[in-house]
Amino acid sequence: MTITAIKNLIPLLVKGQQSAEQQQAFETWLQLASPEELSEVMDLYYDALDGEDIISFMPADFPANFQNRMRAALPTQRLPKKPTRYLRIAAAVALLLAAGTGVLLLTNKPAPKVAEQVIKPGTDKAILTLADGRKVELGGSQNDSIIQSGVQVIQLNSTVISYAGTSGDQHSFNTLTTPRGAQFQIVLPDGSRVWLNAVSSLRYPVAFSNQHRTVELSGQAYFDVTPSTTPFIVKSGTTSIEVLGTDFDVMAYAEEGPVTTTLVKGSIAVQAGSSRKQLQPGEQVTYNETKKELVLSHPAIEEVIAWKEGEFRFNGVSIIAIMRQLSRWYDVDIRYEGPLPTTAFSGTLSRKENVKQILYALEATEAAHFTIEGNTIVVKK
Repeated sequence: MTITAIKNLIPLLVKGQQSAEQQQAFETWLQLASPEELSEVMDLYYDALDGEDIISFMPADFPANFQNRMRAALPTQRLPKKPTRYLRIAAAVALLLAAGTGVLLLTNKPAPKVAEQVIKPGTDKAILTLADGRKVELGGSQNDSIIQSGVQVIQLNSTVISYAGTSGDQHSFNTLTTPRGAQFQIVLPDGSRVWLNAVSSLRYPVAFSNQHRTVELSGQAYFDVTPSTTPFIVKSGTTSIEVLGTDFDVMAYAEEGPVTTTLVKGSIAVQAGSSRKQLQPGEQVTYNETKKELVLSHPAIEEVIAWKEGEFRFNGVSIIAIMRQLSRWYDVDIRYEGPLPTTAFSGTLSRKENVKQILYALEATEAAHFTIEGNTIVVKK
């Protein structure tokens, strides 16, 4: 089947009016088409949908060759600014590649009533605990302001706090804490910037010493460290990360297992117990409690830091792990009824969507079903 014939077939595919012979020819073409042809047909398919909403999530056991071809076709290097359009594009590709594979795909169907109550996404807010015990609520409609902590001046606005000088008591510590449903940024006294994910805290001195710049983290944070000859050290549990200037992500949620450190650029040294590893960009280490050593891996960086970019990115992720992320970001509790769903999911969603849209995308696979009771999401297989 030629590319021209495929293009002419698109209106029938959109309406589901293709014949058995056309369906078979289309599936054969899928096996031979180049990523460029797939991308071109995807764009035409999306245009033919005429703006109708379509949402799709692929189970992790989706045939590997189709997944690879889909990823090659997706324009990930030029993601549209509007997440909803990206969802539709991803779904259109899935529709093109999933013919005959049993993946559930939706077009022109109303969203199932998974959530009557509107649960909005997280916002920029946090609590700053000063050295003297005072607590300052940050975010929301707060206007720019300045507070004094000893000789240190702290500038506040609705999304970030920053320390204006390097002077101050090196033995006085502040703590920035984000609750569920929140994120925030901080510029430390040395100019390093830190993005805190939900349910996280960062403890740091109001002024760094000349020997080291040490902070303590729980939860998850992305660090953009200002270069200096003074080492920057992040401590989280028994893990210590030492850098001079670099970008990296640390996930240290107790419910997610051992601390995971991912290097984006630069170089860092990670130590846990007696195990120590030097990381290069693109590498990740996690401490293996059984072997008592750091284990090196090479994850997809865009998935690791998706939260910082305002996205959920799942690649073969279990529904239980996804629910943990939703619980932290949407400030909801999760309850399971009956057997646990075993399907894993792959896909990209915006963290700016309300939770109903996220649940709709997950429920579209028919691998799990959701209802909302107050502030609790009930998950059923």
